[in-house]
Amino acid sequence: MADTQPPTLKRGDESEGVALLQQQLATAGFALALAANGSFDAATAAAVADFQASRGLTVDGICGPHTWTALQEANWSLGDRNLYLSRPMLRGDDVAELQLRLGSLGFDAGRVDGIFGSDTADALKEFQVNSGLIADSVCGEDTTASLKRMSARVTPATVAAVRERAKLQRAPRRLTEQHIMIASARDMASVAGELATGLRRSGATVSEISNWPETERSDEANRLEVDVYLGLLPSEEAECRVAYFATEGFVSPGGHRLASILGQRLPAALGIDEADMRGMRLPVLRHTRMTAVQCLIGPPGLVQARLSPLARTIEGSLAQWATMPA
Repeated sequence: MADTQPPTLKRGDESEGVALLQQQLATAGFALALAANGSFDAATAAAVADFQASRGLTVDGICGPHTWTALQEANWSLGDRNLYLSRPMLRGDDVAELQLRLGSLGFDAGRVDGIFGSDTADALKEFQVNSGLIADSVCGEDTTASLKRMSARVTPATVAAVRERAKLQRAPRRLTEQHIMIASARDMASVAGELATGLRRSGATVSEISNWPETERSDEANRLEVDVYLGLLPSEEAECRVAYFATEGFVSPGGHRLASILGQRLPAALGIDEADMRGMRLPVLRHTRMTAVQCLIGPPGLVQARLSPLARTIEGSLAQWATMPA
């Protein structure tokens, strides 16, 4: 779909791409009564927003690249195709269901992120060995049937979060031993710079990136194996939204903990009533392999006016998180 994916679509657009969008929304179980007439009307916008909310994406009723990708992944159910380790990695709801079923049986397939990586392949092979199946790390018809039979009555919770929590609890409890990546948009560069200076003064290792594409941000964080990924984005409104990775069967323990601290402390620094904290499946949170949060803060004028207290508050939040990361 990457080669034929329509451009970003919004209300008022009329095209074959809109008709395709309407068809895919219906296939995913949204707007079943919506006619695929190629007109992006209010009903289509509402269906897009409902789908985005269900997938933990930013809810704006606009179908951009992330929404197109999520729609494509929603087309797959476990058993529709063979699943195996490949390059590029297979992605889809079928992979997420495989990870959830493996994890609920005690086989650690990693985060339920819908991406078939090496952790999923290893867990699948271990399941096959324990089930007397051909141990080829390929989820085909026999493996799928066995998984569905064995996990039919298992509570949908995985071992991945338990192991990630244990790893965090064994980690150093000092900010000086943390490697933190700060990924900022252009309008947040001043905050990111002051925050990075304060963190380095406190002894932490800091990597800074600005205005990088989202996939490159997560790839760089994974390559450097940082301990914390912190995304700083501007908002047009006087608000603060803090997101961490969460999906069915998995909530990032470190991300949830850091988001909770930031959600409690940032409103006072910004002079607003409260912050909106939520678990989401934003691509950068889904793809990173460490504690990760993304903060939407604004507007830029407010951020600039409260630059120093805001940077100190984030630094203090990271220091608090380091003492009890999960």
